[in-house]
Amino acid sequence: MTSEESESRPRPAVALDGHSGSGKSTLARRLALALHWAYLDSGAWYRALTWATLEAGAATTSVADVLHTLSQIDITCQTDGTVLIDGRALVDEIRTPLIDTEVSNVADHQDVRKALTLRMRDLRARPEIMGVVADGRDAGSVIFPDAVLKVFVDVSLEVRAQRRFDQQSAVHSSITLPQVHDALAERDRRDACRGEAAPRVLPDSRVLDNSSNTPEEAVGRLLEWVQAIA
Repeated sequence: MTSEESESRPRPAVALDGHSGSGKSTLARRLALALHWAYLDSGAWYRALTWATLEAGAATTSVADVLHTLSQIDITCQTDGTVLIDGRALVDEIRTPLIDTEVSNVADHQDVRKALTLRMRDLRARPEIMGVVADGRDAGSVIFPDAVLKVFVDVSLEVRAQRRFDQQSAVHSSITLPQVHDALAERDRRDACRGEAAPRVLPDSRVLDNSSNTPEEAVGRLLEWVQAIA
């Protein structure tokens, strides 16, 4: 293989899949940092597109509106996962209750998912990127099916609910554990209806039981797996 051919090949990707609240985002971010690779938070991309659609005064329930919004913006991300729209970094803007409510409408559109996936894949073509760690419910099945390592982060609904409750109760004192449990269960139900984008263990993926690991222990295991195939 010539040097030109090597440089034109897409950078390697590691894909972490799993249900909402499984801790995959934290693990993906830490793994990317340890590898000195870029981190791609696919959920943040959908949140950013949701924000842009609402900013344009369009309807998140309309496929045409969302696709038109996407066609009018430049969307990419920094190596730390921060999403940029037309050069503007979006952080707090995409973590509001309104975005929480509307983002599922955007993510439910299959044509939108296909179009946004193509934008995400462009990240690997950037010359400064050595590799990408992506997290998302379809990170390995759809976004990067050629990922060198695919991992399904497995955590029971009960453990996920308790962890999410512990996080949210510090900010929202009125929230209850059953409310968090039911919200996650509903999110699981909606995700399961997304066909090939539904979270699942792929034939070529490894399963990481993250029910009792510390983040350090889990990232250590992931590093072992990456280094074994490097």
